[in-house]
Amino acid sequence: MKNIIIEEALPVAELSRLGLYDGTRYLLDDTDIAALLSGRRTSLVNLKNLVSEAFAIDSLDAKLSLNLDEDSLHEIKLHPIYKEPKLSPDLLDVEADALVAGEVKNIAKPINFPDGTNRTIVFEYDSETREFISYDPKGVEVPFQINGEKLDVKKSKDFALGRIVQLIDGTMIQHRASEPKGIVASRTALILTFLKDGKAAGFLLKDLAPIMDSSIHQTPFSLGFESAFLELKKNDGAISDEMLQQRELDEFKNEYSRGYSHGISR
Repeated sequence: MKNIIIEEALPVAELSRLGLYDGTRYLLDDTDIAALLSGRRTSLVNLKNLVSEAFAIDSLDAKLSLNLDEDSLHEIKLHPIYKEPKLSPDLLDVEADALVAGEVKNIAKPINFPDGTNRTIVFEYDSETREFISYDPKGVEVPFQINGEKLDVKKSKDFALGRIVQLIDGTMIQHRASEPKGIVASRTALILTFLKDGKAAGFLLKDLAPIMDSSIHQTPFSLGFESAFLELKKNDGAISDEMLQQRELDEFKNEYSRGYSHGISR
């Protein structure tokens, strides 16, 4: 997904204090850095020797995110693992129970705000930290195209609301704010295209978590993905020869197949 923050704006001092920056490089994997830059949570990160005026902790597993409030821009927020689900005052007990049990992946409902406005908010449950999270669907940057298919108005709205969207090529996708990559799918990889200043920019998103609590689709790459992959390589200008573009696609697919046959979780 697209970045809403430039990498230079990451709070280096705080990351250093957390042992996640060594003075020359970030000690986080690329997926977690991308999650921070996109305004989402990282995966669980093990933090060592945390010391402040109020506490000292030898080891803590937590997810990280950036505080994007204007008055505290780019502060690191820690999301530790709670012993019990941290309840949300905006959810009914039956709604919270359904999210915790995994009966539903999200719940969208209208919420009244102190300023008198009423907005639809989407709630999810992070089972790793036992915490409810929420987001405004109007703030979701919806791809212009996925696997070469232009999303119509309904699919764009459904995607922002966290509903499952099925593409023409059969791929199922779902926006998931609790996922570091922000999206889950029935395929292992997608080509996302965004519009910026009237220009289209494509991105390869791979090693996606499955949309259901099961393995990735038996056909991990759709024909739509393959066509979009070749178009991406053609447009970026790095490889101009069509045979070489096809070879890179074949190598990408073979790399996945080798990992899958050895039981690597995608």
